[in-house]
Amino acid sequence: MFAMVIKRYGTAEDVLQAEEIAKPSIKADEVLVRLKASSVNPIEYKMRSGYGRKMFTKKRGFEFPLVLGNDLSGVIEAVGSKVIDFRPGDAVFSAPEVNGQGSYAQYRAIKARYCVEKPSRLSHQEAATIPYVALTAWAALVDKAKMGPDSSRGKRVLVHGGSGGIGSFAIQLLKAWGAEVTATCSTEKVERVRQLGADQVIDYKTQDFSQRLNDFDLVLDTVGGENEEKSFRILKKASGAQYVTLVIPVLGAIDKHGFLRGGFNAIRELLRKKKACKQQNIDYHWGLFKSNRDALTAVKDLIDQGKINPLLDRTFPLDQMAQAHDYAESGQVFGKVGIEIS
Repeated sequence: MFAMVIKRYGTAEDVLQAEEIAKPSIKADEVLVRLKASSVNPIEYKMRSGYGRKMFTKKRGFEFPLVLGNDLSGVIEAVGSKVIDFRPGDAVFSAPEVNGQGSYAQYRAIKARYCVEKPSRLSHQEAATIPYVALTAWAALVDKAKMGPDSSRGKRVLVHGGSGGIGSFAIQLLKAWGAEVTATCSTEKVERVRQLGADQVIDYKTQDFSQRLNDFDLVLDTVGGENEEKSFRILKKASGAQYVTLVIPVLGAIDKHGFLRGGFNAIRELLRKKKACKQQNIDYHWGLFKSNRDALTAVKDLIDQGKINPLLDRTFPLDQMAQAHDYAESGQVFGKVGIEIS
């Protein structure tokens, strides 16, 4: 099969290359998906540059040559002997648990339990923009902050990075659940973020959100940096305020200090922040992607109802993956960069 692989870390132009590699075989609980589309997530271009290399090189399946890519939308070509939920010809979308070779290829073998029927109203290119950001946002909002369709109505939520893949999805999800949502973004993207349903949009280039906002129930932070400390100031002082960040130092700390020392330092920092925030009646969390079939099914239902829409900024063919990565890293993207696989 055709795939885009890397054999070392570096810039997109230097290391992403097209190759013919072996078509994967499947186990009894897996399906073989003929991919129609994928998309680019920040974790992928960071990994291509070497981010997390000390962690991932210890995991089987991440040896070079490596195929990156998390999202997929496509058609099942074969099913394992224990698979009963799907059959060849079914259209599915997914972001499976990351355990090796990924979606920048024509075929991928994945566990059937990670697959969900593709939303019928979406093209494969549109569907492939959804799973990774949806499941990351779900893990942060539901698993950590305990938000959901029955507990979000009237809650005041600030989403940092409202024009990004995760931020733009989170705005739509929270609005579908009845939350009052404020988002931050750059000047040129303010109107488009407002069109997503945000009740208020803060232009971070000209406005300081910490001087304009107060009494929020939750902050979802996809940006990090100085936003973290500032975000604590705008949360409610009563017990129950939540701060969830997706900017997590674990992999960077391990890259810098090694697996044991780096991991220990990161966990120690998490515990320190949790303790300090608890003194301010704030629950502090790190949010991490987690594949979750039930969550993706719930998202599919919201898509089918027209309550969540994909944000496909631009699509590149698979053999132009280097250009896709460069564009995704440019800071110009609104939503997601798609990959068409033929």
